[in-house]
Amino acid sequence: MGRTATVGGRTVTLPNTLAEIRAALPEERRAEFDKTIGETPLDELPRVAVLHYALPDEARAEDDALMDRIQAGDFSGLVNADGTPFVP
Repeated sequence: MGRTATVGGRTVTLPNTLAEIRAALPEERRAEFDKTIGETPLDELPRVAVLHYALPDEARAEDDALMDRIQAGDFSGLVNADGTPFVP
């Protein structure tokens, strides 16, 4: 059983192996996946596999929206590791 992530307010189970990630992709993305995984250094493989392929597209859209907001200077809702509000 794979790890879980919260996407769009719901919990989703992520694929747990490269084979499961590949199988979960739409057919048209599998060749891209094979090429990328084949060219990725081993120490970067977990990051590339998870961030680019295992997470649903909605998760990437959420991340992109968050980054746009932060780059625009809106830090509302962000907290430090200790739970206190983040203040730049």
